[in-house]
Amino acid sequence: MNELTMAYLWKKQGFSRKTLTLTNGESLHILHPGIENTHAGADFQQAKIRINDLLWVGAIELHVRSSDWHLHGHHTDHSYENVILHVVWEHDREITYLNEHQIPTLCLSSWVSQTPEHIADSNEMACAHFFPSVSRAAKHRMLDRCLEERIREKQTHVMQLLQATHMDWEETCYQSLAKSFGFSLNAEPMLRLAQNCPLKLILRYRDRPYAVEAALFGLAGLLEEPIRDPYQWELRREYIHLKKKHGWQTNYLHISDWKLLRLRPANFPSIRLAQFAEIVRSNCSLISLLLEMQDLKTVRQLFDIQPIDYWSTHTHFGKKSSTHQTRLGQGAFESICMNTLIPLLFAFSESKQMTSYAEKARRWLHELKPENNTITRHFTSLHCPMRHAGDSQASLQWHKNYCTQKRCLACAVGQEILIPT
Repeated sequence: MNELTMAYLWKKQGFSRKTLTLTNGESLHILHPGIENTHAGADFQQAKIRINDLLWVGAIELHVRSSDWHLHGHHTDHSYENVILHVVWEHDREITYLNEHQIPTLCLSSWVSQTPEHIADSNEMACAHFFPSVSRAAKHRMLDRCLEERIREKQTHVMQLLQATHMDWEETCYQSLAKSFGFSLNAEPMLRLAQNCPLKLILRYRDRPYAVEAALFGLAGLLEEPIRDPYQWELRREYIHLKKKHGWQTNYLHISDWKLLRLRPANFPSIRLAQFAEIVRSNCSLISLLLEMQDLKTVRQLFDIQPIDYWSTHTHFGKKSSTHQTRLGQGAFESICMNTLIPLLFAFSESKQMTSYAEKARRWLHELKPENNTITRHFTSLHCPMRHAGDSQASLQWHKNYCTQKRCLACAVGQEILIPT
């Protein structure tokens, strides 16, 4: 048994659910298994269960053995305090929260009659065997359709931010950019931070880099840890001053809101936040610059900015490391282009009825190289090569909205396979 198989069983609820009982004898009813989480943190989020007569809402963590909770270091990680159920295959020890209260535990092996042999292939596309023989025209037709769907989705998100900011394009650009700097793991806390630390405040202190960092790091809850070096002390002192001056009652976020596990140093929240602070501080009107610039190489220069020197030898406060690069990498820049800059252009074009910006956005999508991930590699292996970023974005949409949902009859490729002419 392994955790991937257990995740499949849990997601599909592939076990008897009539009379589930926890290891302590309490009754368990699963109302919703939760949303699978492939990043740091518990395995399933937003689950709903009932233990005896009490409703619980929170996260589900899966392990082969109960003792893996300690092996993986969860017993010291505050981000796992929202786990409402520990699902294990082998219950070899009792596990508790930080307050030493027992974590509700389900031993899954007691409720599974047999393990499906085909689980390892559960994420395989239903048409994988036939896909290579499908016409190139059908594949390209589907890529074009999925790209339009993805553009509309991202454009809708921008328009929602625009409405929330009372049609302020600069603030919308700032918030959308903040979300992109969180990348997949910390997008949500980065967006919340930007919404509570508006662009006008950043620009008010643009001539004081330390004040900008103090505001962002302080409101992010990243200055709460014990003081370990002079730079951290200076930021803390500046933040206390700003907090009094602007009447901030709270930090808005806590250090536990940020995901740190399974991250390379370049993606640590502290590094990304330092990069974001310096890029926004140095470019006072990003949306205007974005609308004016025609060449991606010129746009790249806006993001080729070195954060404060401290971060060249640190990834966390007070923890000195070997000297490392802190400028935004090319891969990260391309991700920001696809997830923020290009959607902003499409949204602005739609809002102002000016097609030239949408044309520029499409040109940039074709100039950017395709993403390299498990999904794009899978499509490529099935004789559907990724020509540019537009194709890779389309393949992600294709996989999410059609393949994983088995909407074969709504797919151009599925139609060619299932409904021959």
